[in-house]
Amino acid sequence: MSFCEGMALIVTSGSGSTRPKPFKVPYGETMTSKQYAEVEEGEQAADVLEGLLDASGRPERLTKEYVLVLFPPAEEDLYCTYWEFSDKTEIFARLCFSPSTGELVQKLKNSVLHPLTGGQGQVV
Repeated sequence: MSFCEGMALIVTSGSGSTRPKPFKVPYGETMTSKQYAEVEEGEQAADVLEGLLDASGRPERLTKEYVLVLFPPAEEDLYCTYWEFSDKTEIFARLCFSPSTGELVQKLKNSVLHPLTGGQGQVV
C-alpha cells in the first residue's frame, strides 16, 4: 500500500536523524469544523490523521474535480488529503503533509457556494 492509499507517515528520531515510519489510518473523508479548527500546521501526520481525525482523508486522485478547483495546485513534493465538513457540507478542506518529515505544511478550506476566483482557497 502506498502513502496515497491510506498510509501516512510519522517521524521518529534516533541518533539525531529523522526517518518517516508508515502507519495505517482508517479511510474517512469528513471532519467537523471544530476538528478543522484544532488542526495546526507543524503537527505530525500521525497526530492529525490517526489521533485527532481518526481518518485518512480522500487522496487527490480520488477527489472530484469540483472539489479540486477550490484549491491552488499543490506542490509536487506534498501529499494532500481532501475533506468535506460534516456540519457544513458546502465547505471542503485540504491538508497537505510533507512525506519526508510527516509535518502538516498547509491547511486550506473553501466553500463551493462562494469559491474564490481562480481556485485560490483560503489559508487558515
